[in-house]
Amino acid sequence: MKRKRRTSSDIVEETKRSTMLSDRDLESIRHWIMNMKRKSKNKLRLKYTVIGSGKTRIVYDLENGYVVKVALSKKGLTSNQKELHLYNRCSRRLRKHLCPVIEYGNGWIIMKKISRIEKLTEEYEKKLPRLRKKFLKEGIEARSLRSKNLAISSDNRIIVIDYGSFRYDD
Repeated sequence: MKRKRRTSSDIVEETKRSTMLSDRDLESIRHWIMNMKRKSKNKLRLKYTVIGSGKTRIVYDLENGYVVKVALSKKGLTSNQKELHLYNRCSRRLRKHLCPVIEYGNGWIIMKKISRIEKLTEEYEKKLPRLRKKFLKEGIEARSLRSKNLAISSDNRIIVIDYGSFRYDD
């Protein structure tokens, strides 16, 4: 069976409204996603401060306690989808170790802003294998559990702030 090619109007229909991003921001991201292959991340001009970037996504501080992660590639789109899916499908017990997803749309995801840690202490290094096992019990391979992807909560829990590389069984 031949697969129907998606048009820009299909993508517009999928785009969610946001309580934190303006219509102009959403339009800029939508345009970015449609033309992603031809652009560099410098051309995505949002009014927010960049607080992180990698090969697949760029992270902006919304300056209201939240961040928006915008995909820079197809892999970035997949990472956003994984974070949304994982956050919504895992148990409450495990969810407390994941940075909360607040809103999402085509090419973007808004999450709570949690400051990552610079370096894991010995105490938290010892906690990582137990956390990894918790994820594995739910069929999730917790990849990239390293300091740049982690934060510590006020009650000393490890929080994963970037879990777009995790693998899971569906």
